[in-house]
Amino acid sequence: MGTLPPFSRRRALPARKRAAPPAAGLLDELLSRRIIFVAGKGGTGKTTVAAALCLLGAKHGKEVLGIEVEPKGDLSAALGSNGAGFKPEVVQPGVSVLALHAEESFQEYLRLYFKVPRLARLTPLSRVFDFIATAVPGPRDMLVTGKIAFEERRRDEDRRPAWDLIVVDCSASGHILAQLRAARSMLELVRGGLIRSQIEWIDGVISDSRRTTAVLTSLPEEMPVVETIELQRDLARQRTVNVGLCVLNRMPPEPLPGPARKVLADLATADAEVRAKVPGVAHIGADLELGERLYRAAEAQSRHLRAEMSVPVVDVPLMAHRPGLATSRAVAAALRDGNGAGT
Repeated sequence: MGTLPPFSRRRALPARKRAAPPAAGLLDELLSRRIIFVAGKGGTGKTTVAAALCLLGAKHGKEVLGIEVEPKGDLSAALGSNGAGFKPEVVQPGVSVLALHAEESFQEYLRLYFKVPRLARLTPLSRVFDFIATAVPGPRDMLVTGKIAFEERRRDEDRRPAWDLIVVDCSASGHILAQLRAARSMLELVRGGLIRSQIEWIDGVISDSRRTTAVLTSLPEEMPVVETIELQRDLARQRTVNVGLCVLNRMPPEPLPGPARKVLADLATADAEVRAKVPGVAHIGADLELGERLYRAAEAQSRHLRAEMSVPVVDVPLMAHRPGLATSRAVAAALRDGNGAGT
C-alpha cells in the first residue's frame, strides 16, 4: 500500500409534480456510514451513482475513497480522471480512487501480516499460493472485501481514519453476492488461528449496519427492475449488507400538459411560412406520442419497483450527457436537491 496520497484534510431537471422530494435526512443518513457498496445490473448507472456519492461525500467535508472492484477505469473516468492503480490517487478535491487487483491485494496481505517480501516469494510454492488466492473464486472474492475492510481501518500518522467514507463501485449484480459473502463462506473452511480471526473481522465490518450499507441502482425497464428486486431479496437472505437506498436512473420527463401539447400540435398544421421556421415540425405529433408512451411504461416499472422494495427509491431524471464528470455532478445534484421522487 505504501504511503497515503497527498490530500488536504477536511475542507470545511424540474421537480416532478406527482411526488414529494426525498426525506431531508435520507442523504445525510446514507453518508453517515463508513462504507457504501453501490451495486446493480450492468448498464444501470452504477458507476455514475458511485461517483456522485463520492462527490457528495467530499461536499460534506469528508475524505472519500472510491474503490473500483473491476479495475477498468470507469469510476476514475466518471470522476474526471484517466485511471487509477492499486495505490489511491487523488482525482477530485477530497476524493481519491484505487482499483482493486487480486494479485496486488495478496502481495499486500503477505507483506503486512506475514512479513513476506515480494522477492522472497519467487518460488514454485509461492506460485501455488498465488493461484489459490487469485484464481480460485472464494479466496479471490475475500481478497476484494478484505482490502475494502483494511482501507476502512487504515489510519494516518495522527492515528485518525485515513478515509471518512469509502464508496465501492461493485461488480455487476451477478457477482456481488459471492463477493459480499466471501468472508462468511471462508469461515466454514478455516477453523482457527490468525487467518480465521482476520476473516471474522472482515465479515464483521461488511455486515455492521452502523458502518456499512448498500445502494442499489436500476432503470425503469422490466429486466433491471426484476433483477434489482431479486438482488435486494438475496442480500436480505444472506444477511451480509443492509440495503439503505435504491436509485432509479434515467426516469423520462413527465408528458407536457394538454394546453402545451395543443400549441405544439397546432404548429404542425400551421401555414407553410410558420412551419418553415420550426425545424422538425412535421414530427411533433409523433414525438409527443412516443414521449408519452415511454413515460407511461417507465411509470409502470417505477410503481412495480416501489411496491416490492423495502427501502426508499429515489428517481434520477433522464440526462442527455455522456458518462463522465459532468454527468456525475448532475446526478449528485439530483440526489442532493431532491430532484427525484423519494418514497
